[in-house]
Amino acid sequence: MKRVTGTVLFGAGLVVGAALTLLPRAPLMAKSEAAQPSSLAARVQELEDHIAIERLLMQYGVALDSRDFATYSQLFAREGTWSGSIGTFKGPAAIKEAMEKAFKSDKPGPNGTFHLLTNPIIQVHGDHATALSKWTFCRTAGATPALVLAGNYEDTFVREDGVWKFSSRNATQTTTVAAK
Repeated sequence: MKRVTGTVLFGAGLVVGAALTLLPRAPLMAKSEAAQPSSLAARVQELEDHIAIERLLMQYGVALDSRDFATYSQLFAREGTWSGSIGTFKGPAAIKEAMEKAFKSDKPGPNGTFHLLTNPIIQVHGDHATALSKWTFCRTAGATPALVLAGNYEDTFVREDGVWKFSSRNATQTTTVAAK
C-alpha cells in the first residue's frame, strides 16, 4: 500500500509541476518595486548600515572591558560626545582621558569588571542613525559575578569618512544594585 501511495504522489507531483510550467510567470518584483530600481539597493544599504552599527556597539563593549581606551576613543566622531555620571566629554582625546581616569582602579576581564550590552533598537536615516539600548555593569567577587549598576544608552551615529561612529552617547543610570 505504501508503495502505491508513494508512486501515486510522485506522479501527481510530476503532473502538477508540468502544469505549473505552462502557466504565465508572475514578475519577480511588483510593478512599484520595478519602477524603483534603487529600492533594493537602498534596502541592502540600510541592512549593511544596521549591521555596521551593531558591530560598533559590540566594539565599544570589547574596547571598554579590555580597557583599550585608544581604540575605544576612536569609535567616536571627531566632534563626538560621551555623557554619563562622570560628566560630558567631547572628542576622542577627551573621552580617552576621561575613561582612563574613571576605570584606573578597575581590573578588566572575567575576574574583574565587565559590561553586558543588550536590546539595541537601531534606526538608520541615511548617514545618520539613532539607537536605544541597555547596559549592566558587573563586578566579579571570587568566581561569582554581581550586578552593580544598570542603565540605558541613547545614541546618535554619523557616517564619518565612510565609517559609522558615535556622534553622541548618553549613558543614563537607572538602577544601583546592592552588592551582596
